[in-house]
Amino acid sequence: MASEGEHGVMTRRILIALTSHAALGDTGKGTGFYVSEAAHPWEVFTEAGFEVDLVSVAGGEPPRDGVDSDDPVQRRFLALPSLGDTPRPEDVDPSGYSAILFAGGHGTMWDFPDNPALAALTRTIWENGGVVAAVCHGPAALVGVTLSDGTPLVAGRRVAAFTDAEEAAVGLTTVVPFLLASRLRELGAEHVPGPDFQPQVIRDGRLVTGQNPASARGVAEAVLSALSSRAADSGTVPANLRDVTVRTSDGPMGGYLACPAGDGVYPAVIVAHQLFGLTEDVRAVADRIAGMGYVVLAPDYYHRADPGVELPPTDEGRARGFELIATLSRTGVLEDTRAAVDYLAARDDTSGAVGMVGLSLGGHLAYLAATQLGFPITVVLYGGWLTGTDIPVSSPEPTLDLTPGIKGKLVYIIGDRDHAIPEEQRTAIAERLRVDGIRHEMVVLAGAPHAYLSQEDSPYHAETWQRIERALADELA
Repeated sequence: MASEGEHGVMTRRILIALTSHAALGDTGKGTGFYVSEAAHPWEVFTEAGFEVDLVSVAGGEPPRDGVDSDDPVQRRFLALPSLGDTPRPEDVDPSGYSAILFAGGHGTMWDFPDNPALAALTRTIWENGGVVAAVCHGPAALVGVTLSDGTPLVAGRRVAAFTDAEEAAVGLTTVVPFLLASRLRELGAEHVPGPDFQPQVIRDGRLVTGQNPASARGVAEAVLSALSSRAADSGTVPANLRDVTVRTSDGPMGGYLACPAGDGVYPAVIVAHQLFGLTEDVRAVADRIAGMGYVVLAPDYYHRADPGVELPPTDEGRARGFELIATLSRTGVLEDTRAAVDYLAARDDTSGAVGMVGLSLGGHLAYLAATQLGFPITVVLYGGWLTGTDIPVSSPEPTLDLTPGIKGKLVYIIGDRDHAIPEEQRTAIAERLRVDGIRHEMVVLAGAPHAYLSQEDSPYHAETWQRIERALADELA
């Protein structure tokens, strides 16, 4: 049996498992797989360059629930020809997959736990060193998985799942055959609940679980991170994703490196993280840009004060993030970014062209770096604090006052509902770029809030990624 440190052969294929159960107990109502919990992970995986296959308990076309016809991702997923003729678990070769993800939907509570073929498929992927993931009611599949040594897969592991409180809130406590969170605890898992119906993703090594539909995209992104960690540990790196160390004058700085899968020489991109640190969200951004054909480095700008910190998107995490922002200095940020440039320049697979992309706090850091380091392209996503001196990085003068130093093109993307950067600040930024003659695009997305790229089901992802891809290609090719 493979342990946590032993690995089989990495592939670029992921399996998504779906329920075939269509009856919601004795209610007379229908159920099935919850479409967003399969569609949004499918999008994350395919955009990261993975081939995604589907499987269902009974094969054929599985029943569906929770369809949102206004969601373009769901529409594309439901149009897949493979969805109409899925194989059964016993017809799938587990050796072809690096990960399996169990989508939820109440139907899973009836046919996931007691299906021997599904359990065997999962056990083999796990014991081959693969990643096992589940979202919402999808962890019902884990109830039936026992490893070769006789222990439940979830025993001693931290998990998220649809909570007993959420089941009560939807009025189905007496309808489902068991309460999922309670059953997982009975099997020895440590169930880690988040607020009802809010995103909650728990990664415990190669096991990734999410609490509810709002967690689906985050689960998929955590799967990619788990795969990258596995690849780095095993030495079989399909897309060269790994944690690295960059030398600075103040000592080592951690970072996350993502490279294209094929051999070659590529332009490079630095990704600057948001307030919460070098999180799964930021790694997923780096992975996606690497998939466009760039060597991507995301430095840990908090390395002096709290190296490696990954803060949760909670009030406590936000408060700690503001404490860490107060430890950043303009000199330190520029030193770290120069060190990142030097690290990339020293690699054999980079062409010498370097651009920068930053999110929120990282958008500010990217704007600052653009004024000093001559990047040919800088993409700023909802970068704040530029017009004042509220944080040390934007002092002694506001960072916006340094705009004349920008030599390349700057693309600033923001929503008109961004509470952190009100209209008067957006106007000031656009006017300064215009007056100083900077080549730029000021993109204001109607209806978009702050930090929308990290939000599940945001309708602004597609346009933002199109603009990022075009900006990098136009200036770094």
